[in-house]
Amino acid sequence: MRAIAPRPVPDPKLYTPNLAVKCGPLLRYTGLRRGDAPAHSSSGGRETWRGSVMIVTTDNASDYSPPPHLRLFYVNPETGKGGKDARGSSRMHGMLGQAKEIQGVRLHAQFEVTFWRFNLEVDLTDSESKIAYQINRGPVIYFWVPAKGQTMNIMFHSCNGFSLSVNPDDFCGPDPMWQDVLNKHKERPFHVMLGGGDQIYNDAVTKQTVHFREWINIKTPFQKSAHEFTGEMSQELEEFYLERYSMWFAQGMFGVANAQIPMVNIWDVDHDIIDGFGSYPNHFNRCPVFTGLGAVAFKYYMLFQHQSTVREKEEHEPSWLLGSAPGPYITELSRSTFMFLGRSVAFLGLDCRTERMRDLVLSGSTYEKVFARLRKEIVPGETKHLIVLLGIPIAYPRLVWLENLLTSRIMDPIKALGRMGIIGGFLNNFDGGVELLDDLDDHWTAKNHKQERNFFIKRLQQFAADTSIRITILGGDVHLAGIGQFFSNPKLKIPKDKDHRYMPNVISSAIVNTPPPNTMADILNKRNKIHHLDDNTDEDMYPIFLTDVDGTPRNNKRLLPRRNYCIIRIYDPARPIDGFEEKQAKQSTFSKIKKTMSKKKTDDMPPALPEHPLEAGLDGAAGSTMELDPHEYMRDGLQITLQMEINQHDPAGRTKPYSFNVPSLRKD
Repeated sequence: MRAIAPRPVPDPKLYTPNLAVKCGPLLRYTGLRRGDAPAHSSSGGRETWRGSVMIVTTDNASDYSPPPHLRLFYVNPETGKGGKDARGSSRMHGMLGQAKEIQGVRLHAQFEVTFWRFNLEVDLTDSESKIAYQINRGPVIYFWVPAKGQTMNIMFHSCNGFSLSVNPDDFCGPDPMWQDVLNKHKERPFHVMLGGGDQIYNDAVTKQTVHFREWINIKTPFQKSAHEFTGEMSQELEEFYLERYSMWFAQGMFGVANAQIPMVNIWDVDHDIIDGFGSYPNHFNRCPVFTGLGAVAFKYYMLFQHQSTVREKEEHEPSWLLGSAPGPYITELSRSTFMFLGRSVAFLGLDCRTERMRDLVLSGSTYEKVFARLRKEIVPGETKHLIVLLGIPIAYPRLVWLENLLTSRIMDPIKALGRMGIIGGFLNNFDGGVELLDDLDDHWTAKNHKQERNFFIKRLQQFAADTSIRITILGGDVHLAGIGQFFSNPKLKIPKDKDHRYMPNVISSAIVNTPPPNTMADILNKRNKIHHLDDNTDEDMYPIFLTDVDGTPRNNKRLLPRRNYCIIRIYDPARPIDGFEEKQAKQSTFSKIKKTMSKKKTDDMPPALPEHPLEAGLDGAAGSTMELDPHEYMRDGLQITLQMEINQHDPAGRTKPYSFNVPSLRKD
């Protein structure tokens, strides 16, 4: 496998005073604040974008007298010259002019490197603004903030790395899809990018360590579980995660995006730690070495993905939503996030890994904290959407049949052959269980999580009914794209725009890793059917992929195994879908949609398939018995576009868009 070389350390003389930047700058978003009131206040006044920038510097080649400083200033998008400073004062005459000076805070120092964080605040104006920042008079970097009250342009991704078994050369390395992201960002800027888990693949820890690898190779289960977490093992894991993060978050087009598009991340998926963490048997997850590994991974996850440490609590950073008690294997509070992505869109990123056990995702008391926070923050009549990021899909074809097979007695002879080394790769190197089981146990649709999954969906439904807010769920992990959905039983005859049970689950994965074979996606598709959550709620996968990226018709219309990422924007009838010619968009008169929406369906007939991408999502899971202008129907709605890779051998990473519309909830 080709090793991905780290980005060369820039010449310290690029900066004044000198800085040897090991990683960064990394740009982060932490929420909006309105005037002197919290972000959920419905009063007018100032609206302030909050975030931070972080760099990691090598101590022996850097000058910290004075500490690093950052200049922040508006840029006139027409002239490229400086405008107002970032606190809204008078126009500036030069590029730097009256820019605001921000001194770096020493966030963490270890192994002769220092993490510096610069806390940013930008007052939003009546128009979208281009903002520039510059550290120690080094290179000038730009990002965009929305207009006051504007819904952000959102990019969502997951699985940003290669599994150990994948040859990166087969996919032109990790850059192609990120190149496409940056091309789209140049055409129409993203204000935030949501990382849904596996922002980095740390599985190489099993290959690039000495003491930890020796522990993995212990064959006797009792000896392995009882082994102490030594100081030597701790130090090599610390150095591994530091170097791995520093390389991956700085390399290639991903490194460029990290400096220009503010990030918000969760780590629901396991590779940010190690494959399967939290989904192995309880006794193994609690052993000293695995809990020590989890603590080290959590530390560097907090530093690089949140520019924070465990000392930072909700009273210090209002976007945190902390769990009720420490997790069982990572003995820290879970770190979910809540913030607004514009005045009408709220965002909840759930940490479904820190508290995870084989039969539990989140504790009941943490769920209570989550819904109490939502009730406190949502502004009735103003908040139209809640985006919930779970990482792993919650509406997805069932794989219980495979779980039952792999845990049955019929597998005992095959397991014995695996333990003898005759069948390589069938058993994992940790607890000796079947390799696939930890991935299956991760899924919300696994039999161990069925009760909790149903409870969570019903709580979300009730919250939507109580607040008239449309809930859209994001998920990744599975290395393909699709749209799952919950909706009211067609017998209830509830139009989609008035259906509080309607919740799409947008599945976008992977932006770097390999997709599964078409045959695997076809097997999943064959397992897809309409499920009944209860007497009132049905669930299935939406048929969005009528054709493949080359225009040929597809049999599997629900799952497309190609690398991808997702774009979420407020619906705008004046703008065509990215990648489609304006002429094509104008030719869609929506007449077919009106007919579909006004045509009464029988309970056993599936919804008619959309004939144009602009129609996807407008037909309704249960149909509608009234005619409505589609642009009025989509007022305050979201347009979700899955950008699917056309050719994995194309370094430019060109993509084809598949768009899906989510109306706001107009509950009587």
